[in-house]
Amino acid sequence: MKESQERQLAMLKRIYETCMPPRPVFKPYHDAVPDGMVPYISCSDLFDYKFNVRIIPLAEFILGENDKLENATIVASYNSMQELVADGWVLD
Repeated sequence: MKESQERQLAMLKRIYETCMPPRPVFKPYHDAVPDGMVPYISCSDLFDYKFNVRIIPLAEFILGENDKLENATIVASYNSMQELVADGWVLD
């Protein structure tokens, strides 16, 4: 694993252990992210150790309506943090 991927993995592990931030956000330049959308992991997925990347329009993310954030579209789902990082997701 590349050094940058190892660093991403270490940061993700820390986030899952502490739940801080409660909704980790990824950089939007992954192929699975349409323009104007924010990729992130929802609070419930974080607490349940699920590795789903969801997207929501930036304006809705900023408003922070919990129901919308928890039920936004899943664009990628993984069995592990390692798979998520290996697929190119980078924390913002």
